[in-house]
Amino acid sequence: MRLILKNPIPADNFLTFRLKDKSYNIITKFLLVMIYVFSFLQLFPLEQTTAQAANNNSNACIQNTGLNPQMSDLLQNTIKLSKMVSNSHQGVKVAMQTFVSPLSSYLNGSDIDKSAFDVFSTIPSPLQVVAPIGKAIALSLQPGFNFSSPIQRVDTRVGNMPLTLISGGKPITIHADSRYQLEEVVARSGTNAIAAVDGTFFSLKYLNSNVIIGPVYSYSTKEFVVGNKSENKILAGRPLVLISPYAVKYIPFEPEKHQTLKGIQAEMPEVTDAFVGAAWLVENGEPKPRNYFDFLQGADGVRFRAFWGIRSGVPVIGVSAKKLDSARLGKVLSEAGFQKAVMLDSGASTSLVYKGESLVGYTPRPVPHAVALVGRESSCQ
Repeated sequence: MRLILKNPIPADNFLTFRLKDKSYNIITKFLLVMIYVFSFLQLFPLEQTTAQAANNNSNACIQNTGLNPQMSDLLQNTIKLSKMVSNSHQGVKVAMQTFVSPLSSYLNGSDIDKSAFDVFSTIPSPLQVVAPIGKAIALSLQPGFNFSSPIQRVDTRVGNMPLTLISGGKPITIHADSRYQLEEVVARSGTNAIAAVDGTFFSLKYLNSNVIIGPVYSYSTKEFVVGNKSENKILAGRPLVLISPYAVKYIPFEPEKHQTLKGIQAEMPEVTDAFVGAAWLVENGEPKPRNYFDFLQGADGVRFRAFWGIRSGVPVIGVSAKKLDSARLGKVLSEAGFQKAVMLDSGASTSLVYKGESLVGYTPRPVPHAVALVGRESSCQ
C-alpha cells in the first residue's frame, strides 16, 4: 500500500486517499468493526476507575431515565453504523476520522484522491449483518420497568415549554379521606412518599368529599371503590391505569369489565393501584392528535397541566410551568421521550410536591387523590 499525495489543503479538511491494492476493503471493514467493538467495550468495561465511576454518576444525575448511558451510546453508534454500511464513502470517512486523524496532521492535511471511494459502493460488507444484529441486541437489553432508580427533580424545557419533572422510585397512588392541599395528602398517607402530583378527577359536590370519578383502588387504603356506575359509562375508552410492584399498564377502560376488583385483577393479578385517567397524552411514544381530545371538556383550554407516565421504563410525574392545551402537552411529552403518559386533573388542581414542599407558585385547589413516588432520594443536587 502507498499513499499518493495531491496538492496541500487546509489541515481541517478531511483526509482521503487512494489505496493501490485490494487490501483497502479489508482495512476499512476492520476499522469499522473496531468502532463497533469499542462500543461494546464501553457497555461492558472490564474495569472501572474511580474517575470513570464518578463520571457515570454525573451522567445519571443529568438524566435519570432508566436507560444505561453506555447502552444509549451503543444503540446510537449501532444505528449510525447501520447507515454507514449502506454508504461506503461515509463509512470510510468515519473510520479514517476515528483512527487516522494523527496521520492527517503528520501529512499536513494533504489531499488524497477521493475517487478510490467509488469502488466501495459495490463491495458487500460484513457489517450489513453485524450492525442490525447489534441494534437488536441493544434494544432487547433496554429495561421494561425500573422502579429502583433514585428519585430526583429536574426543571427542564422542551422547545419553549418549561416543565418540572420528578422521576424514579416506584409509583403508587394515595386516596385521602377528604380534600387537602397535596402536601397534606402526602403527609397524612403514611407512605413516606418523596414526591407526588395531584391525581385523577373527583367530585366537586362536597368540599370535604373524597369521591373519585370512576373506580379507584389505592395502595394507601387497600380498598377498591367502584365509583358512580352512571359516570363510569361515560368514561369508556379512557385510560385505565394499573400499577403493580413491578409494572404499569395503561388500557382502555371498560365499565362492565373493570368496575370490580376481580375485573381489574384479571388484567393485572398483582395490581396495587388503579384509576381512570382523563386522557392519553402519549401512547407508544406518539402524541395524541388534536382531534382525539374532542370528547374531553376543556381539553383545548390553555391552563396549567398535570401528568404522569413512563420514560425508558422509569416512572415520571410532573406539571407544566406554563399554561398550554392538552394536544400541545402531548407533543411536548413525546419530544421529551415519554413512551406512555396520561393527563391528570389539571387547571386549578395542578399541584406537585417534592420532599414536603410545593413546587407550584400558587395555592392550588385541595385534592383527595395523588400519584406518588416512593423509594430512595437521589444524591444529585
